Amino acid sequence: MAILDATDREIIRMIQDDPSIPQRAIARAVGLSQPSVSARVQRLRRSGVLRVHAGVDPKTVDLLLAKIDVTTTDPPGLVDAFRGCPLLVNAFMTLGGSSVALLMVGESVENLESLVDMHIRPLPGVREVDFQIVTRTTRPLVLPLQLEARCETSVCGFKCNACRYYSENLCMGCPASVHYKGRFWSNSDPADASAGISRAARTAPA
Repeated sequence: MAILDATDREIIRMIQDDPSIPQRAIARAVGLSQPSVSARVQRLRRSGVLRVHAGVDPKTVDLLLAKIDVTTTDPPGLVDAFRGCPLLVNAFMTLGGSSVALLMVGESVENLESLVDMHIRPLPGVREVDFQIVTRTTRPLVLPLQLEARCETSVCGFKCNACRYYSENLCMGCPASVHYKGRFWSNSDPADASAGISRAARTAPA
């Protein structure tokens, strides 16, 4: 277990406030030389205490964040089912009323509803699902999102084009698959994406 002193904590606080802060500025603030600060930062990173992640503020790109609490007899199986899912921000094993808490993003309420109805409730062992949309955060939120190139099928193997949510344009499809027709993960510009959705709406079966 890493042991932190007051200087370590101040260095961490300054980097948390501004991940791009120059080490010279930190050195002046804590009364050390720049090489001493550099050595401390490297030690904190090697020990895993200090980690800096790049990500996306969901509100700036019009993504919704949902907290989904699931009671299941197979928590590891549930987590494995969503491993690699581009909509999954993080998964937590929990003690108490639920077994697993999922943080997931979506482009609409309907998109998130489809995740619950088509991908969570049907899983073996799932007994109860509590679905909540995050409306406000007390601190700035940065989410690491997967932005990989697309393949023919979704990560979980689900066939988007066979889903009623997808055919009714309530779900935009898996961002990792070629069936995706949404906005945020689109390879085209917003106008092209909107046109694609309109075309899909016109050709969707009645």
